[in-house]
Amino acid sequence: MNIYLIVSLLLLLGFIFGRFLKKIGLTEILAYIVAGILIGPVLHFRVPSEFNGVITAVTLSFVAYMVGLSFSFDFLRRAGKKVVIILVVEVVITSVVVWFLTYIFTKNLPLSIILGSLAPATAPAGTIAVIRDLKSKGSLTEVAIAVVGLDDAAGIIIYSFGIVLTKALLGGKINIAAFVVRPLWEIFGAVLVGGVIGFLVSFLTNKTKMSSDHIFIVSIGVVILTWGFAVHIGVSAILSCMVLGTVIVNFNKSISNKSNQLIDRIMSPIFILFFAAIGAEIDFVQFVSIIGVVLIYCVARSIGKVLGCGVGGILAHAEPKITKYLGVALLNQAGVAVGLAFLAAQELHAFNMGALITTLMATTTAMFQILSPLGTQFALKKSGESNI
Repeated sequence: MNIYLIVSLLLLLGFIFGRFLKKIGLTEILAYIVAGILIGPVLHFRVPSEFNGVITAVTLSFVAYMVGLSFSFDFLRRAGKKVVIILVVEVVITSVVVWFLTYIFTKNLPLSIILGSLAPATAPAGTIAVIRDLKSKGSLTEVAIAVVGLDDAAGIIIYSFGIVLTKALLGGKINIAAFVVRPLWEIFGAVLVGGVIGFLVSFLTNKTKMSSDHIFIVSIGVVILTWGFAVHIGVSAILSCMVLGTVIVNFNKSISNKSNQLIDRIMSPIFILFFAAIGAEIDFVQFVSIIGVVLIYCVARSIGKVLGCGVGGILAHAEPKITKYLGVALLNQAGVAVGLAFLAAQELHAFNMGALITTLMATTTAMFQILSPLGTQFALKKSGESNI
């Protein structure tokens, strides 16, 4: 089939399945993955790799930019030292637990490291959707929103080191210079790219009267420009777009608010195509042989989140309900985690790990999408912060 028919089918099937799953209380993201599974593994229509690359870049650039737009100075001041401590401890413990338990089970060190690097990222949309549904308010809710907003940034940093170490191990030797210098370049280079472009955009738009259409065009163009330039010079494109959003929201708030609203309007079809493309890549023949790894990853990630938030809460002297329930509220996995997995699959394709990583993360994301909303709901109700 040609690409036009495939894209139209992915959009329409994703929409139809999404409406059905929403009615029975399940997340629409799962429906998009199912639409991709129907097109790819079931009907055997091949989605071109070029399309996958483009939709991945567009989706992650916009998601990273919108996450960055939430990091205003006011938000970061409110988050405070407590959230930073919990965040760091939770991310490190989750990564280590997933790495350790998957290595014990598989004895595959490169696979364990890359899974440990992908595990910390949490899906903001799913967690916040449950918070809104329950009209939840309180200290647990505030900390959960803060941590889930910053989780992806920390996850990107962990991933930047993990992918370098994984490739070094698969190559048969560890290049210390590459292990240290490349992640530093990816992170600080990304900050430089996003920061410079963000400052320029903030300054120029402050001097120009712009309509909604103009803001929309400039926003899309600047985000994709940032992603493309970051890829061109070899720095983290996701982090670059996140920094871009952070700079714009703090130096031109009026433009950032309008930009956020406008881009949000086009995200539904983009999300459908993105997650459907992931579903189309699932290799069920391979899945049968990795079901044990899928289960151990889900269990290990859940343990890591709960243990990490618990230990972090104790070290930060947080309220008992935060220490006890925050980890259960942060199990959602999607968005950046799947996007990073897609990037990892592309980088590890030469080592015959691409399809394995894609199948593992798409499958575990589907499982977390079904179960994690129940965990968030449980945490908020047990803490007494749910108003429904």
